[in-house]
Amino acid sequence: MKEKTIVGLLETRVKRNSGRLLLQKRDGWSWKQISWLDFDRDIRCIAAYLLDLGFVSGDAVLIASSNRLESLYSEIAVYILGGVSIPVDQGEDIFRILNVARDAGIKFIFVEDHSGLARLINLSDKISDLKKIVVISDKRDRLDDKVINFKSLLKFGLVKRKQHGDDLERIMGKVLPSNVASIFYNLNSNGDVVKKEITQQNLIEIIHRASEKLEILDKEDQSYSYMPSVSPFEKFINYLAIYMEFRMVLAESREEFYEDILEVMPTVIFETQRGLEEIIDKKITKIERDSKSNALNRELGGRVKYIITDLPPREEIRDIFKSSNISVIDIPEFNKIVN
Repeated sequence: MKEKTIVGLLETRVKRNSGRLLLQKRDGWSWKQISWLDFDRDIRCIAAYLLDLGFVSGDAVLIASSNRLESLYSEIAVYILGGVSIPVDQGEDIFRILNVARDAGIKFIFVEDHSGLARLINLSDKISDLKKIVVISDKRDRLDDKVINFKSLLKFGLVKRKQHGDDLERIMGKVLPSNVASIFYNLNSNGDVVKKEITQQNLIEIIHRASEKLEILDKEDQSYSYMPSVSPFEKFINYLAIYMEFRMVLAESREEFYEDILEVMPTVIFETQRGLEEIIDKKITKIERDSKSNALNRELGGRVKYIITDLPPREEIRDIFKSSNISVIDIPEFNKIVN
């Protein structure tokens, strides 16, 4: 493991893969192909936009979104500036978001959609350092000067990257392994808020250890995921695909996860224990037991070889995957970093 930071990870992987396909994204009726260079360009555009608004190393960004492609881009943009990403569930109570934002001195908030946005704007004057709210969804209505949608951010960021390219390179070169990358705000058994800081080096090390369990995978594999909630496993599992350099697709909803899997035909699925049980319970509970393995293969696109999960599912479900020739590999190390 040579890399010690997300900056180092991104630079080595982009240099090694350049125009090779990294991502696929649903674009209407077709799929948009995203190369490593495309990925790097968009991340730098986001970083340049934040930089233009005064973002400095150590600044914190709150991301209230499922783990879709845009939130992944945004997190990495924050990391390459030496900043801190604070994840919260997209449906989190507005006042808890407000308390976290004030505690962390948040300057930017990324939200998945417009639900609750007006309320957040009304309370935004209570977040003294807040400069911008970025809405990932593509609705065009503008509720406040502090709000910008993600597509507009990318467009303006392309211009800002040309203006701040040298500054961006200089800042990326100063990011240290000891820089805090992410902070998780959790409630303990007494109901008290507990903060857990994860440095860039912590993150790289845990990804590396996870990769050692997956030497069976290679660049020809393709992962598929939809992670709606906040846990280290859900937030960081897609970094494993970047680290190991195989392709990935991120669904934008649970409905799209089920619909698109037949077109994506992944070989690897990233999913939580709860999500695995939901797949079985929702899709094939009414099918006779002897037919479940065939049904499971059909429902998952017909090519899945591995399921990567945080915790092993119950025995009955493990048996169904096993009979379908699908290996379930649990990687609890991600969630252990906040325990």
